[in-house]
Amino acid sequence: MSDDAHVLSAVWMSDHPVDRAVVMSAIDTVLEKDRVARAREHRLRVGSLVPLALLLPIMLWAAAHGVTPLVRGAYALMAAGGAVIVFAEWSYLEWSRQALPGPADARSQLQKAAFMLARQVMLMNTAPIWSSPVFIGVALIGVWLYWERTHAEAFVIWTITTAGWLATALGTIAVRARLNERKLQMERLLGELQ
Repeated sequence: MSDDAHVLSAVWMSDHPVDRAVVMSAIDTVLEKDRVARAREHRLRVGSLVPLALLLPIMLWAAAHGVTPLVRGAYALMAAGGAVIVFAEWSYLEWSRQALPGPADARSQLQKAAFMLARQVMLMNTAPIWSSPVFIGVALIGVWLYWERTHAEAFVIWTITTAGWLATALGTIAVRARLNERKLQMERLLGELQ
C-alpha cells in the first residue's frame, strides 16, 4: 500500500473529525504522480512513433518493388504490422490524454484515471500479438536470405527477430506492471473514499 493510501486509512480510522485537507492532499499527490508518469510516457511514445511512421512509406515501397514475391509479401506484412503499431500507439496516447484529471471532483478524477489505466493494461496485454506481423515479416526476409543468400545471414536475422519479439513481450510485461500498480493505487483510494 502506498504512503498516500496509509494517510487516508489513518484519517478514516481515527476518532478525530476527518480533515478534508489531508484527504485532498493524498488524492492530489496520487493524481500528480499519475500526471507526471503520463507526461514521461507521452514523450517516449511520441519519440518512438515518429520514426515508425517515417518507416511505413519505405516498407510500402519495398512491398511494391521487392525482388521476389516472398520479399514483397514480407514487407507488406511489416507495413501492415507497422500501421497497426502506429494506430495502437496513437490510441494509447489518446487514452492517456483522456485520463488526465479535469475540473471535476476527486472521486470522478480517480475513477476516470483508473478506467483509462485498465484500458491501457488491456492494450499492453495484447501488444505481442498485434506487433507480430512486423516480426513475422522480418522472419520471412530471413527465409528469403536462407534460400537465396547464405544460411548465416538468415540465422542472424532470425536471432535478431526472436530477440526483438522477446524484448517486446518482456517490455510490455514491465509496462503492464507499472500501469497495474498505478491503477490499483487509485482503486484503493477510491475504496477509501467510500
